[in-house]
Amino acid sequence: MGQYLAIGLPYRIVAFLETSSRYDVSLEDVCNEMRRVHYYDMNLFAGEVSDHSRFVFTLKDEPLKDGLVPFLEDFYPKIYPATCRTEEREYPQAIETLRNMPFEQWLDFARAKENYAFQMDDAAAISYLEIQKDFRPTVELRFECLLFYLGYGKVITEGLGDFERFFKHCFHEAFAQHPLAKAIKIYRTG
Repeated sequence: MGQYLAIGLPYRIVAFLETSSRYDVSLEDVCNEMRRVHYYDMNLFAGEVSDHSRFVFTLKDEPLKDGLVPFLEDFYPKIYPATCRTEEREYPQAIETLRNMPFEQWLDFARAKENYAFQMDDAAAISYLEIQKDFRPTVELRFECLLFYLGYGKVITEGLGDFERFFKHCFHEAFAQHPLAKAIKIYRTG
C-alpha cells in the first residue's frame, strides 16, 4: 500500500521509550540522536519528560511566530508553481490568513484543515531511533506536523528512508536563511 510524500513542520514530537530502557535513556540522549540522525535543530523545540516512558518535544512559539510566514513566503512559490492545480494555489490565502490572524489561533486554523496548503497532519509515518548506548535502546517517534505540501499521488514506501534524509539535507541548504528549515520533516503520510 502506498502513502503520500509530504513536507511539514513537526509541531509536536512524542518519543516513546522501550519498556526495558525507560530509566536508562535521558531527554538529552534523544535530543542528541534526533540531531545526529534526523538533522533537527533541537534548539527550536522545548523538551519535557511526560512520564518515565515518553518525552514530548514541542516547537517553541518564538521561532514559529517569527519565522513561519517569511519561510512560507519563500517556500510556497518554489513547491507550488503557477501551473499547479487550483487547490494548491490556496497558499496565498494561507499566508494572508496567518498574517492577519493572532498567532494564538494559527494551530486552530491548521487543525480546521480549511486550506490545502496549510493544515495539521497527525498521520505522519512513525520513525524509530536507536540511541547510541551499549544496550542499543530504541525510541519510537510520533509526529504532529503542520503540513505544507502533499504529493500528487501515492508513492511506494519501501526504501525511501535514505532519500528522505538526503532530501532533508538538500532542503536545509536551499532554505538555509530560514531557521525553521532545520525543523522541517520530509515524510510519508496517509
